[in-house]
Amino acid sequence: MLRHILKDLEWGIIFVVATLIFFLIIALLTIQPVIATITETDIAPGKLHCRSEQVLTDDAGHKWEVMFFTEVDSPEVTSLNLRLSGLYSSANIQSQKPLIISTSNERYEATDIFFENPPLPSIGQYNLKNIFPRLSLNDLMLEIPLESNTYARLHIPTELVQEWQQVSDKNYYSPVPKLPYTFELIC
Repeated sequence: MLRHILKDLEWGIIFVVATLIFFLIIALLTIQPVIATITETDIAPGKLHCRSEQVLTDDAGHKWEVMFFTEVDSPEVTSLNLRLSGLYSSANIQSQKPLIISTSNERYEATDIFFENPPLPSIGQYNLKNIFPRLSLNDLMLEIPLESNTYARLHIPTELVQEWQQVSDKNYYSPVPKLPYTFELIC
């Protein structure tokens, strides 16, 4: 009798494990990775801050926070900024050398906005307003100049570049201020 119970329990465990493996395979095949999210923040009346953030790993294994953002306060985009932050202070950026942005057949250089006085040695910020419209969505790579006279190479996924495109398209301007989300009645 005990032998029958153990046999049934064994088959029950095998069934549960097989079901879990089946659902795990289905989940892996159907879930698409989330690259980043676009965040919009009203920082003043008629002024909108729009950004896309993601953490990427370079070829050497260092993690970088990559933030592409713009502040919209007129009908025309005044800046498209790319901020790179070496996480855990694993890599310091050499601000005097340009960031190299390359595609499969073109190379561009961008100067660090923090050329003279970076807030931290691991942070660099670049205005890509003149470069970004010329970039293709495929095979985008950033070469970040490091203090060790080497470059950190970040491969930018196509999905992330598409989000950057959405951020750059947020060049609308509404002269009418938005209503606040909460109202207070004062008696």
